Amino acid sequence: MERSVISKGKTVEQAVDRALALLEASKQDVSIEIIDEENKGVLGFNARPAVVKVTLVREYNGTPSNTNNHPNYAAADNRTATGTEVLERPLPLSDTDGIFSETATASAVHESELRTTGWMKETVLPTEDEVNKVGNRQPDTAAAEASFAQGQTDDLYAFAVDTSELQGKVWVADNRIQVKTFPGGALPRLDAFKSGDVLINGEPLLAGQTAQVSEQDVIEVVLTEELREPVWEIQIDPDAMTVRLQVEPGSHIRRYLLDSPPESRLMLRVTNYKTLLPIEARAVQEQLNKLEVSYGLDKQALQLACETAEAGIFVIASGRLPVPGTDGSFEFKTDTQARKVQPKLRDDGTIDYRETREFPAVDEGDIIGVVLPAEPGTDGIDIYGRTVPAPPVRNVQIIPGKDVQLSADRLSAIALRAGMPSQTKQSYNIKLSIVPKLMHGGDVNLGTGNIHFLGDVEISGAVQDTMQVEAEGNIHIRSNVNMAQIIAGQSLIVNANVISSRIVVGQMYLFYGQIAPMLTYMEEQTELLKAAVRQVSSASAFKLSDVDNVGLAPLFQVLFQGRFRWMHDHMDRMQKVAEQYKSVLSEDWTRYFKEIQRGFLTEGSSHFRTADDLEGFMRRTRYLYSVVVLPAMEQIFSRFHFVQNSTIRCGGDIVIEKGSYNSHVHCEGRLQAGGALRGGTYYAGHSMTVEEAGSPGTGTTLLHVAEGGYVRVKHVLAGTTLRIGERIHQFVEDRDHVFARVNRDQHFVWHEE
Repeated sequence: MERSVISKGKTVEQAVDRALALLEASKQDVSIEIIDEENKGVLGFNARPAVVKVTLVREYNGTPSNTNNHPNYAAADNRTATGTEVLERPLPLSDTDGIFSETATASAVHESELRTTGWMKETVLPTEDEVNKVGNRQPDTAAAEASFAQGQTDDLYAFAVDTSELQGKVWVADNRIQVKTFPGGALPRLDAFKSGDVLINGEPLLAGQTAQVSEQDVIEVVLTEELREPVWEIQIDPDAMTVRLQVEPGSHIRRYLLDSPPESRLMLRVTNYKTLLPIEARAVQEQLNKLEVSYGLDKQALQLACETAEAGIFVIASGRLPVPGTDGSFEFKTDTQARKVQPKLRDDGTIDYRETREFPAVDEGDIIGVVLPAEPGTDGIDIYGRTVPAPPVRNVQIIPGKDVQLSADRLSAIALRAGMPSQTKQSYNIKLSIVPKLMHGGDVNLGTGNIHFLGDVEISGAVQDTMQVEAEGNIHIRSNVNMAQIIAGQSLIVNANVISSRIVVGQMYLFYGQIAPMLTYMEEQTELLKAAVRQVSSASAFKLSDVDNVGLAPLFQVLFQGRFRWMHDHMDRMQKVAEQYKSVLSEDWTRYFKEIQRGFLTEGSSHFRTADDLEGFMRRTRYLYSVVVLPAMEQIFSRFHFVQNSTIRCGGDIVIEKGSYNSHVHCEGRLQAGGALRGGTYYAGHSMTVEEAGSPGTGTTLLHVAEGGYVRVKHVLAGTTLRIGERIHQFVEDRDHVFARVNRDQHFVWHEE
C-alpha cells in the first residue's frame, strides 16, 4: 500500500522535514510534491505556509523501510487475522491544519495501522501551556503535539482510537471534525454554532439547523480571525514639561474548535485565543525624536505603556520644574506690634481680662533686626532640553529712619534710642524708625496741659475735662476719660470709663476705609473717560484751538454734563474726605488730591493735554489703591470699660467690656460689647457681637454693619433697628439669640443659635 503525508511549514524545507519525520524516512525513500509555495505576506499579514505531499515509494515486505523497529507495526503483519476498517477518503485540510496522514481510497487498513497513520495535526500555538488549553483532549494528545513542536515526532503515535465505539458518531479532535459511519447505520447529526461558519459540501449550515453528516461529506469550518492594530498618540503639555502617551492596545483573536467526545449529535463549540499586539516602543521613540523630545524620557514607563493591556494615558517623559528661590527679607529681633499676653491675676484671685496686650520696645544700642539675603532658585529643564529659568528673586533695602542706624555692611539695623521699632514697607523697601514712649504720671489736667507726642503715651491717671491727648503711636490711659479728646495713631486702651468724650483711633485707617471704594470707582470712570477722549479727538469735526493753554478742560466740561456727570460729583466727595483727614495725609495723598482739583475740577483749565496724561493719572490711582487695601495692622484697636454719651471712631476693632449708653461708635473692623448697647448708633465694617441691644424707654438703638457682615446679639429689645448694608429691619418685639446676615438677593437670613 502507498503511504503519503501532506505537511505544512513556514518553508518548503520545513514542511518536507516534518513529513519525513512522521514517515520515519529519508529523502531517498520518498517522492515530494510541492502543493503550495510559502508566502510571507506584508508585515506579517496574509502570510501563507508551504504545503507539500510526501509519498513513501520504497517499501519492504509491505511496510515502510524505516518501520521495522517501530512497535506499532508489530500488529500490522496480522491485520488479515482481525477485523478491518475501511477509510474511504481523508478529511479536508482546513486553514489551521498542520500535518496529517493520507491513505488511498478503498484501501484496507488494519485497526492498528489506523492508529499509526491516524489524523495528526500540529496546533499552531505559541507555548506548551497554550497547547493544553485547546479543548478537552486527552493528556497524551496534548503532550504529543507539544513534543512534535519540539521535534520529538515519536510521541505522535501515542494517540489511540477504539473504532468499535465510533460507529455512527461525530467528534472534534485537534481542531478537526471527524465522522465514523457503518453501512445501514444511522448518520450522526451536527449542529451549527453560528450561521455560515460551517459548510457541508460547500453549503452553509445556519444557526439552529441540524444536518446529518457522513464520512463522504466535506465539512469545512470557517474560523475567522480578528486583527485590531494598536493605536497611540503622543501628547505634549503646553508648558513643555510633560509628555503623555495615549494608547489603545491592539489584539489578534484566533478561534479554535473545542475537542468533543464522539456523539450521535454534536453541537460545535469554539474557543477564542486572544493575543495582545503591543505598541512598538521603537516607533514611539522615533516619533519622539522627530518631535525633538530629548530630556526626561522614562524608558521603563514607555515600555509599560507600550505593553499595557488596557487603554489609558501614561506619562513617559517629564521635564524638571524650576525650583523657586527665596526673596530677601528683614528679620526683626524684637516685636514690632502690640502682642497678646496672658491675662493678669488680681489680688482677690479674679482674672483681669483688660490687661491682655503689651507694647513692644527696644533699648538704645539694641539690634532691631537683620537683613536676610535672597536665595536664588534652581533652573529647570523642559522636555526639549531647554533651560527653564527659575523665578527671579529680589533683595530688600533698609532705609534708616528716625533714630535708626545701619551697620557697616548694611545688613543690621541698630536703635539709637529707647522706644518702639516701627516699619513702613513699600515693595522691597523697608523704612525703620524708633517711636519713643512718653510716660505721664498722674492725671492730664490744666496743670499739665495737653499732650501732643510723636510716639507712644502712657498715662497712669485720668484725662480730665476739656483736655486733649494726641499721639502718633499707642495711648494707654489707666483711669477715666471725662469730657476730653483722645487721638491715637494706632491703638487706645482705657481701663476705666469714657464719658462725654470724643475718641479717634487709627485715623489713617479710617481714611483708608472711606477712600478705598472711591478709588475703585475713580479708576473705572477714568478708563471710560480716556476712551471717550480718544474717540472724540479722532473725529474730524472736533478740534481744540487752545489745547496748550486750557488742556482738555472744554472737553471735560461737555462730558461732565453728559454721561460723566456722576464722576464730577464723585470727585467733589473725594475732596471733602481729603479735607476731613488732611492733618494725617502724606505728601503722596496731598499731591493726588491737588491733581484731581487742577485736572478735573478747575473751571476753564486742565493740566491734562492728552489721553496718555489720563493713563498716568490712572497709574497713580492704582498705586494708592494698593496702599489702602493692605490688611489692617493688628495694633489698630480700641478697648474701653464703659462708654457714655461719647463719639468713638476707630480704624480697627473695638471692645467695650461693660456696654455703652447713648453713644455713637464707628469701627472699620469688629465691634464686641460684653454688656448692653442702649441708645445711639453702632457701626462695624466687619461684624458685631453684642450681649444685649435696645432701650427700654423711648430712645432708639441702631446696629449697623457693612454689606457682607453679620450681627450676633444674645438679646434684642423691641424698637431696636438693624441695618446690614442697605437692608433695614426693626424689631417689633423682644427676641433672643439673633444671628442675622443678608444673602445675595438682599434678603435677611436669620439663624437660630
